[in-house]
Amino acid sequence: MSQRTVLKSQKIPVTIKPEIDSNKWNSRSGERGSVLLPLERLRQHLARGEYVQARREAERLIHTGDLSGSELLEAYRGAAKAHFYVQDVFAAVKLGERVLELATSTENWEYIGKARFDLGTFYLTLGDTHLARQHLTQFLAELDRYPEAADLEARAHHNLGFIFRQRREYDQALASHQKAVALFHRDQNPRLKMEALRGVIWCHLYAGDPTGAWPYIEQVAAYLRDNHDEGLSASLLTDLACYHRLMGDIKRSMDFCEEALVPGRPGVDDHVLATACVIAGENALDVGRTHEAGMFANLALDYALKAKHPFLMNRASALRRRLYEINQACTSDT
Repeated sequence: MSQRTVLKSQKIPVTIKPEIDSNKWNSRSGERGSVLLPLERLRQHLARGEYVQARREAERLIHTGDLSGSELLEAYRGAAKAHFYVQDVFAAVKLGERVLELATSTENWEYIGKARFDLGTFYLTLGDTHLARQHLTQFLAELDRYPEAADLEARAHHNLGFIFRQRREYDQALASHQKAVALFHRDQNPRLKMEALRGVIWCHLYAGDPTGAWPYIEQVAAYLRDNHDEGLSASLLTDLACYHRLMGDIKRSMDFCEEALVPGRPGVDDHVLATACVIAGENALDVGRTHEAGMFANLALDYALKAKHPFLMNRASALRRRLYEINQACTSDT
């Protein structure tokens, strides 16, 4: 690879410096063994969740043209993650593709793997399940080439499970989520294991098997009895709302929806609000309260758009279509 690489997105020439032995003197920092020091500030911003600052720092580092090959890859990946977490997903995709391009050209398998995982996540957020599945499947297929990315294996299976659920391929979704549960358990990550268990729950619920979901709901509830987690507690409310709806207990389902929709409830985000509103709207429609169902459908679509959640957008839109058809039928009858 040439010593000058063109930064395509900004059209700025960037010098990729050769890798330096970490035991040698680092003229940039004036210290021994501190080659990656220029990236420390970026890493700190990302670790603290300071994504606006991380984005600025990554862009500054890229523009300096004073990075070695692996440093440049880390800076680009940091920029991609920062853009993703400030919900600029299209920019994150472009930066992720740049990471994959540079990593492939230099045969840096660690960053090839990480870029594939990142792009799978980014495309999933955009609702492009085809490209998301392609990147995640390829990431898992060649995992032995980049053991440094092994900690992402469980998340890749979990994201694939979500893709299969969206495609209504529930058997494959269930297998992916169960694999993720096992891997998170192996990695001693109980919090993410709970998220994977919720994936198992929703596989059963979407397949119309609420009794199959119940043992996993109990596992999440048992975890919450010993661990304070506002986000997981809020999400469990929507799981229970859907469970009781499918069991035919509309009143209990609405009770859980209302609890999730209490203003200022800790842990509630746009995803939880969208889910609760969709379920509440479907409940209202089932008992003939079309005006109330319409209100919930509109709220659900608004929250789903804010959450950038294509599947919930589709559910809210489907509910609105059903209400429109009912209103049209009533109008034609009169």
